[in-house]
Amino acid sequence: LNQHYWSLEFLTEQYGFIVCGGGKVLKTTDGGNNWTQIQAGDTRALYTIDIIDSLHIAAAGEGGKNVYSSDGGVTWVTNFDLPVLTATNWIEFVNIDTGYSVQDGWEMRKTTDRGQNWFNPNTVNRGGEWQIELFENGTGYSTGYNLSVYKRTGGLDNWGSIFLNHNWSDVFFIDEMKGFFISSYVGVGLYKTEDGGVSYQKVENAPGGYDLLFLDSLTGFIGGTYKTTNGGETWYATNGGGIKVFFINDSIGWSIDSHIYKTTDRGENWFTQVQLGGSDSFTSIFFVDSLNGWAVSRYIWQTTDGGTNWIERTDIPVFFGNEVYFIGNNGFAIEPLKLYKTTDNGDNWFIQLNSPYIIKNFGWLSDKHGFIMGGSVVYETVNSGNTWNLIDELTNVGLQKFHSPNNYIGYSVGSTGLIYSYVDTTYIPVELISFSAETDKGLVELKWITATETNNRGFEILRSNDNKNWSIVAFIPGNGTTTIQHTYQYTDEVKITGNYYYKLKQIDYNGEFDFSQTIEAQVVKPSDFILYQNFPNPFNPTTKITFEIPYPSDVRIILYDITGQEIKTITNQKYDAGFHSVILNADDLSSGVYLYRMTTQSGYTTVKKLTIIK
Repeated sequence: LNQHYWSLEFLTEQYGFIVCGGGKVLKTTDGGNNWTQIQAGDTRALYTIDIIDSLHIAAAGEGGKNVYSSDGGVTWVTNFDLPVLTATNWIEFVNIDTGYSVQDGWEMRKTTDRGQNWFNPNTVNRGGEWQIELFENGTGYSTGYNLSVYKRTGGLDNWGSIFLNHNWSDVFFIDEMKGFFISSYVGVGLYKTEDGGVSYQKVENAPGGYDLLFLDSLTGFIGGTYKTTNGGETWYATNGGGIKVFFINDSIGWSIDSHIYKTTDRGENWFTQVQLGGSDSFTSIFFVDSLNGWAVSRYIWQTTDGGTNWIERTDIPVFFGNEVYFIGNNGFAIEPLKLYKTTDNGDNWFIQLNSPYIIKNFGWLSDKHGFIMGGSVVYETVNSGNTWNLIDELTNVGLQKFHSPNNYIGYSVGSTGLIYSYVDTTYIPVELISFSAETDKGLVELKWITATETNNRGFEILRSNDNKNWSIVAFIPGNGTTTIQHTYQYTDEVKITGNYYYKLKQIDYNGEFDFSQTIEAQVVKPSDFILYQNFPNPFNPTTKITFEIPYPSDVRIILYDITGQEIKTITNQKYDAGFHSVILNADDLSSGVYLYRMTTQSGYTTVKKLTIIK
């Protein structure tokens, strides 16, 4: 057949089909040695086929073409076209009646009547556009544009994205560790991180949007339309407000869409100051103080009385701008390909930068250090916008928005789930103030203090008894990037007396690492047999019993009730000289006072009380 061959499917080694251009289907029953040519519906190309069983077959393709056979592909029923931009790319059935399809530009579709009618089975996620694969155990996968991979769990219609690959609209970090990412795409919503970007979790039932802002650690906004008062855990609708928001202090703010709204009660209620006509909308708003503000739509708008009156500044050459920002007397306005600047509080504006690519948004670490980005390019200034330099390695990366919780770390987001962190390592060197060890019986108390940290994922604690061969004892998470002093500690329990060596392996998020100096701790050999009081006491359901022995010995610890009747053996074995502990689990015991006695082969014996409270 002189057509494109788009897809093939075999039920057995002998029985298979190929779907082709022109609406043709090729069928073989002898493993491909011979083929029968069949016309399936009209002449539009077929791109995908699914053999459900030897009789039932579904196929789809160009323009949403949708055909079905119940007689092994001899004849085909043409059903209504699937909704597509250009084509249905894959079709997959779980039985002769129920199937799924993915296509260009539309959500996943489902049929329960052999393809006669199709509907969106999941309103939360779109599903992929290119291929879908279903398994008998109920699991399924779908893939498509922009690295999207969806997985089916908990039922045929419960599809969720398994990669964080959404197109982000904005980012906001409350502090160095806790931040939020938001998308305006339907079903994506809001995500948060609480470990400086190492991991992310979806904030369930939170809305999506274009703009994020927090006034403090608890109070935040998605545009002017949604608000949280518990640090982003839950959100509720405000009375009014637009898609972007700006606050000059804790109470007074403005929000924009085709209107300019103002609030004086921390965003609970908004009232209209300006309303545009036609299809125009405001894209940015910025206030220098409580009276003087600027907004951008078709032209730049200005107010000098807190927004009571706004003037459309048609004399300013900025046309259909994206964003406006002021640092003192200097102001900046972004057009898609130009950066305008004013040095006289906005009276006069001039072109400062012509960009070969679209630019959209500002992001600032401080009044001196800032960025302009728009997806294809990123410009940087370190002198309050007097000069801007292109960051070559970020060209065509896709960064869109930037936010910094302080002047040495920031986060940027973009398309396909892109999340970058920026750390100014020249501003904060890594500094370990101290690293020490103290011993108490068989416990080594390790303590270290950092003055600053940069990109610090955490510390591996390494231990050696010869200062040559090292083993990992534990991992302690770090605090990312911070200039705040932090104290860490870890208790290492050793059973054999002697000298021990410790050092820290500090690991960055990018995998780079460095070692601390080595310190030594001496665990002295016990001079006598000692049984210590259990801890905690009282307890439920477990407690630790610690003892020490000066030389190798058989040790037996028995639990008794208050009348002296034996209840259980806690331990009965030989121990080396040193410090040891055992765990008593009292799940099977009732509340009350009990006795535990330790005896050794040398004749040492002692008794202590413990209390179980349930």
